[in-house]
Amino acid sequence: MKIRVHAAALLIAASLLLPCTLVHAQIRFDYDVGASMRFDNRENSGSGNMFTPSMTIFAFRVTPEIGMRAVTGDVANGYGFRGEAVHRVMVGADLTADFGSGRKAVDMLGELTMYYSLQKRLSAKCSMEMTAGIFSRNKSRAHYSDAFFSDSLRFYDPNIEGLLLTFDRPRSSYELGVDWMGQIGKGRRERFMVFAAGSAELKEWLRLGYSANLYHYANSYEVRGVVDNLLLNPWLDFDLAPFVPLERLSFTLGYLQSLQRDRINVGRFQCPQGGEFIFELRKWNLSLRNTLYYGRDLMPLYDSLDAGGFKYGSELYRGDPYYRVRPALAAADKAALYDRIDLFWEPRIAPGLHLKIAARFNFNGRYSGGSQIVALRFDLGELLASRPPRP
Repeated sequence: MKIRVHAAALLIAASLLLPCTLVHAQIRFDYDVGASMRFDNRENSGSGNMFTPSMTIFAFRVTPEIGMRAVTGDVANGYGFRGEAVHRVMVGADLTADFGSGRKAVDMLGELTMYYSLQKRLSAKCSMEMTAGIFSRNKSRAHYSDAFFSDSLRFYDPNIEGLLLTFDRPRSSYELGVDWMGQIGKGRRERFMVFAAGSAELKEWLRLGYSANLYHYANSYEVRGVVDNLLLNPWLDFDLAPFVPLERLSFTLGYLQSLQRDRINVGRFQCPQGGEFIFELRKWNLSLRNTLYYGRDLMPLYDSLDAGGFKYGSELYRGDPYYRVRPALAAADKAALYDRIDLFWEPRIAPGLHLKIAARFNFNGRYSGGSQIVALRFDLGELLASRPPRP
């Protein structure tokens, strides 16, 4: 009883921070679970494993959560309409099994999750969601190029530790977040990333957007040195599907601009940039996507060593290593071409259950590697949302 009283008091206090008058609070037990399987056979010998090593990823993840949900209503909030706020406090776990690894059950626990979230309508045309704590990266719904986050990162680092704010309007959406990935310590660098994205629908067939992040890679107790890595990507998307009998026929034009500085070892700023063109054709859940990047190496410090003699590599660069482009064709200050072809089938098997079967081919002047992918994803929250309300 004391726990429920204290929880109700906290919810009332949180609601007082919003410009509204509280009239009721409905509190109930809440739960969720997600599950995913990924098979990814990567064969990159065509590039001499220059960008990423050949390997096979075959793993299964389950993410159960339990907690409390409270819905608070208001009479007036200064905007002249009635609304409600949804509060959630959740605790869960991230369990991952790499098939054939021989890992013990205790080693499969990747990370505990715990977060508070608030969903609130700010006006008749604007709603917001705030999530704070350790929570799934899937709560970020914005578009980011693979130059920002690779497939491997999304699977093996599935959580954000920090804060995420999202704002939705009828024809636009925006997000701002911070992911604190490392607290300074022995053998552990201070690392955090601030990221933002947004998009707006100008016409039924035209969207304008941007994405950006600032990655701060700093000292540990043993190693001094700070690297700042900023990446900005404005883009323009044309989708001609409304005019043809296709699910999608899109052309996306983007510009990638990086600003990097290794303060101790290099000192000066490095500013590699390039253009990205994405073409996608989709019909009957079958898709062809071609991603073409022409520009300079976006990861010029990838093979460099820090003051402790450790390679920066994927610790500093979170994107797909193929955006390095330089090792295959040109010197660091020369532009080069990277092209990727993805063929995939993504049927929606049932509410909450999604399947993806894909083949990928990478080209850096010549064929440099590819992969075959089978991915399965189950989302209980999506399943429950699709069910009709009880009579």
